[in-house]
Parts: sequence; structure tokens; C-alpha cells
Amino acid sequence: MANDLESMRRRLRDALYDVEDATWSAGEKDDILQMAVRRLSQRLPRPLDPTAAAQTITLVASTYFYAIDAGITNVERVFYINSDSDRVGYMRSGWEVVDDIRAGTAQLQVAPRTVNAGGTLQITGTGRYTLVTKSAAQTAAIPDDYIPATIAWARAECYRRLLSDRARFYQWQNANQVQNISINELVQMVGEADSQADDEWVAIKRWQKPVIGRI
Repeated sequence: MANDLESMRRRLRDALYDVEDATWSAGEKDDILQMAVRRLSQRLPRPLDPTAAAQTITLVASTYFYAIDAGITNVERVFYINSDSDRVGYMRSGWEVVDDIRAGTAQLQVAPRTVNAGGTLQITGTGRYTLVTKSAAQTAAIPDDYIPATIAWARAECYRRLLSDRARFYQWQNANQVQNISINELVQMVGEADSQADDEWVAIKRWQKPVIGRI
């Protein structure tokens, strides 16, 4: 199942019965979907593949600070591979995250003894999901199981914006005569969409392991 921006926008259009973008523009839907994916990443962060390039650090002599990819939000463990390509194992000490990992400015500080020995580090932890266009690399797309929760939250946010814009609500109401929805009923629709999103998130909730590695 394609989980790129265009596909998710189409799903949201169908959920809102707004396939022509008459009430919510395509740009507004995209912004709301991006918000939904960021919210998803906070509650259900993306497990990292430690073998991916973004999670792999090659140690360089006399260099003790290494930039952490901006898509990473939590470093749980660090695996050490020595200069002979032997997989030594997870480091119990000798590393620490410094600066602001949520802002994407974090660095991994590595102890001199490890740097001097050389080798490669692989980061295990969690990160953000991304919602990008079909033509971009889908390296952090949301899983299929998370689509219902993302669409449900986005749908609720669309309805909330409709509630705060009375003129747009009347325009939407006139364009949906067969539904004949009042303000109170729209409030109930927001609650129903929020409840659906909560139910989906509870169903797929996962627990994170604690951080165990420190200098």
C-alpha cells in the first residue's frame, strides 16, 4: 500500500467527502496530514534500522562528536563494530547524546578510547515518520497499520477548523444539503473522529525500551 503524500491526501479527501478540495484546499489537507504524522511519531515513534546509512557512524581519528540524523528522536543503544569488521556488541558505556535531539541538532559524543580503536557504530532507537511526495525516497513512511489512526486524526482536525470558521461552515453546509448537518452535529463528528483515532492508537501502541548506554 502506498503511503506517500498524494495517496494519503486522496484517502483524506474520501473520508471528508471533499474530493474536489472545495472546503479544505489540497495545501491545507497536506499541512494537516503532516501534523497528523508528527503527532503519530510522538505517540508511536518509528523503530530505527541500525544498519541503515542514517544510523551508521564511521569513527574518525581525533573526532569525538558525530552528528545524529535529524530523523532520530531517541538513541537507546549503540552497537560497536571494530576496524576488522568484527561485530563486538552493544556498548555499555563510552557514548552519550549531547545537544537537542528533538530539534535535530544532537550529536553522539564518543569516548576517546573507542575513537582511537576505530570502527563503526550503529544506532538503535526510534525516530520520526515522514510524509513525502511519491517521487521522494520512502525511507520513513508510516506503516499500513497506522494509516487509519493518521486519517482519523486528520479528519478530526479538518472538522475542528471548520468549527472555528463559521463562514466556511455555512459554505460547507450548503454544499452538503443531503447531510443537513448542524453545528452540534459537527461537534459530535469531531468527537467521533477523535475517538476513532484514540482507538486506533491504543490498538497499535508499543513500549519503548529505556536508554542503557552512557559515558
